[in-house]
Amino acid sequence: MQNKKKLLLLSIIQFVLLLALLGNIMYFKQSADTFKINSQSLDPVEPLLGHYAALSYDFDSITMKDWKGNGKPKEGENVYIVFQKGQNDIYQLNYVTDHRPKHSKYIKATIQYTYIGEEKEIVINHNLSRFYIPESQMDKYNKGGSKYIVTVQQKGDRSVVKAVDVQ
Repeated sequence: MQNKKKLLLLSIIQFVLLLALLGNIMYFKQSADTFKINSQSLDPVEPLLGHYAALSYDFDSITMKDWKGNGKPKEGENVYIVFQKGQNDIYQLNYVTDHRPKHSKYIKATIQYTYIGEEKEIVINHNLSRFYIPESQMDKYNKGGSKYIVTVQQKGDRSVVKAVDVQ
């Protein structure tokens, strides 16, 4: 009898946790801001991982002229890619900083590494580099080097790719 009560309590706790997780995902999808940015595809199909578009952006690597942080950029540091509204309601890179902007569209990222060439270049790692393609739309996306318009959902420091449209 005691074991049945414990099992029932454990089941209820697991069910509540599952509902909380689903509620968190649904809340994010309903309340997050969306904006669009330009992208292009590098390698649209990976047979072992499934069908996806590997997206590249103009802010994947930046120079010091795009950096507006307080100090020197360091490897592994959290940064914020700040956007400004451009033509056709498509947002473009404005600057990258090490402090969270208050009234701008931004994506949280980390500095992967910096290297010195003609101009010091900073490579940024973010979570918007892959978009898994629905099976019914493979022909539309299955062209390397295609240009895309990516719709990003962003709330707080969390950002995800909502949709990808072929330009």
